[in-house]
Amino acid sequence: MANPSQYATEHHDQFLQELISFLKIPSVSTQPERKNDVRKAAEWLRERCIQVGMSRVELFETEGHPIVYAEWLGAGADKPTVLVYGHYDVQPAQKDDGWDTDDPFVPEIRDGNIIARGATDDKGQLFLHLKAFEAFMKTTGAFPVNIKILLEGEEEDSSRNLPAFLKQHRELLDADLALISDTAMFNANIPAIPYGLRGLLICELIVEGPKNDLHSGMYGGAVANPIHVLSRILASMHDDYGRVTVEGFYDDVRELSSDERAQLARIPYGEEELRKETGVSASWGDTQYTIVERMGARPTIDMTSFKGGLLGDGIKNIIPQKAWGHLTCRLVPYQNPHKIFELLQKHIERHSPPSVKVTLKKYSADEAVLIDPRVAPMQKAVDAFKAVYREEPLFTLVGGSIPIVKWLVDDFNIPVVLMGFGLPDDNLHGPNEKFSIEQFRLGIQTLIKYYESLAE
Repeated sequence: MANPSQYATEHHDQFLQELISFLKIPSVSTQPERKNDVRKAAEWLRERCIQVGMSRVELFETEGHPIVYAEWLGAGADKPTVLVYGHYDVQPAQKDDGWDTDDPFVPEIRDGNIIARGATDDKGQLFLHLKAFEAFMKTTGAFPVNIKILLEGEEEDSSRNLPAFLKQHRELLDADLALISDTAMFNANIPAIPYGLRGLLICELIVEGPKNDLHSGMYGGAVANPIHVLSRILASMHDDYGRVTVEGFYDDVRELSSDERAQLARIPYGEEELRKETGVSASWGDTQYTIVERMGARPTIDMTSFKGGLLGDGIKNIIPQKAWGHLTCRLVPYQNPHKIFELLQKHIERHSPPSVKVTLKKYSADEAVLIDPRVAPMQKAVDAFKAVYREEPLFTLVGGSIPIVKWLVDDFNIPVVLMGFGLPDDNLHGPNEKFSIEQFRLGIQTLIKYYESLAE
């Protein structure tokens, strides 16, 4: 009889076809018109959890989208319990965004990649755990450890209903460690294990001027243009070297130790890699820090959307009634997002003329998180990656945010291991998102090794 690794190899094509069917579901959590599709994705996962042999599978309703929960606790009380987290919702996508495929939700296989929205973030990566579980159950009839799986449908919408669920079901979710696959490696040959994630503050900045749109010929020069004001406010937040100029913004920033800087310096990523990956002509930002440090260990302020005036095609010669957009801050350990919000408010007030009304609204606020890389579950992840990739992974700081990590570390007091298999050029959140088919294969093999090691 085949062992789990052999089973996964023999059923690779079948696993891939199942993933394709999952990716066809447009589970965009932030678009109300996709509500039924998000539920369809949850129901699809529920059926797959049943099929692979989970002993308990439930769909929990929330005020938003449902949460999928599954468990298998047959390993016994002497074995650890692992809580696996993933999210089945995805970012919005349409062909006009720049997709080379006919439809972002009709997966295509090209150049060794599966191209579709959610391929790497996070449908493809969460699916690895179900297939690793299946490989054990089909070959040995049991799993090495106890496992609980929590799959949410609102991660791309700030996980707004997850905190209440975690609090309400604290005993149900009790575990010895949490395992998440929603990050990326440095390249196809060098694995990465994050030991920190940046926090995230999301705001909406609104500038209101006249009571309605005005003719720019009649009122230009006499009435402040909200687009101009919003632009000036945004420009005031950085100096010419990319440093944030909001007073107090850096006060609580955790500085890297010399050992950390040396570790991050080993990461094979610099100017050339950034240019190739993003298509920009040069990097930007505070040159006192390396690109890797800027991307994971330093805080940022970015405007992620900007609206005002005529939003459709054509020309409309007006002074618009308002201009608005979304402002996000990626924060590092020890920065309090609520304090940063107050600092932003004060800065904006100082740079706003009396001729307009400026409002800053806070949508979500999540702190950064640090994980001790020396704990046993992290070191076992190192060994699992080495066994499959034949290369020792590097510990890194990740610029993105996964809200549940902070909650699990602080409230559940358990280590969280981030074992991601995406690649830097997977274009998550962008057009032509992809997941390497080879990474899909190796990811399952690595998780099989990891789960085996946890039982030892």
